[in-house]
Amino acid sequence: MKLPQIISTLVEEPMVLNPTTHASLLRLMDRHQSGERADRHGVDSCGDDVELEQATLIDGIMHIPVNGPIGRCLGSFEKGAGCVDVGDITEEIDKAEEDPMCRGIVFHVDSPGGMYSGTPECANRIAQCEKPTAAFIPGAACSGAYWLACACDFVCATVSADIANIGVYCYLLDWSESYKQAGVKPELITSGPYKGAGSPGIPLTKVQRDHLQERVNEMAQQFYDHVQTNRPDVQMEDMQGQCWVAPTALEKGFLDMIVNDVEEVVALLG
Repeated sequence: MKLPQIISTLVEEPMVLNPTTHASLLRLMDRHQSGERADRHGVDSCGDDVELEQATLIDGIMHIPVNGPIGRCLGSFEKGAGCVDVGDITEEIDKAEEDPMCRGIVFHVDSPGGMYSGTPECANRIAQCEKPTAAFIPGAACSGAYWLACACDFVCATVSADIANIGVYCYLLDWSESYKQAGVKPELITSGPYKGAGSPGIPLTKVQRDHLQERVNEMAQQFYDHVQTNRPDVQMEDMQGQCWVAPTALEKGFLDMIVNDVEEVVALLG
């Protein structure tokens, strides 16, 4: 049932419902309309609840936080430690699109990026929004965070923000020398030349390294294509892992404008 139908049912239709429950539902809808949300949930190392920044509707604009490392299918502990889940972002977009009181979405982005998995899908969801969208970057929109930000209709940042860091990398530790010095010789039995790549104490073979490089290149090409589709003035030479301060990022086509605060971004959405 869509939000308008829920509201209509609660306030206009005869109810076969406990009055106390009805009152609770009405209070919940009041909280929703006033901008109070509590959908994201996190815990600390002791299992205690951690208060997380929530998507909030303010004067018809949904403000969605994209703060901290980005991941997919994160648990409450990861969220409590400061990560953001693309699933939460997508759900909040869906709610904003369905909400008749919402006329636009501002994504508050301050993130170093994160997992590849789930990021392209989340960016595609942002790009498909029927309501106008804008990214407000007061801190950083690097790597995967910029992947999401540049899917918006407008990309805005404060003057000291870090932008871009476009690219993909794979990090592995080669422990083979340490194992050798410790007198340990690991053995690896696999069903194919790529299986077991990166196992502790086993150096990568050339075919394994080449395969990982191919994967990185494939993911990076998706990233480059996405940026150049949404920001056609951006050049390949500026997408080689560099971070740009906002004024330079603006010159290079990564941004639409430099702003002082989020109110300037809201004004773009009308």
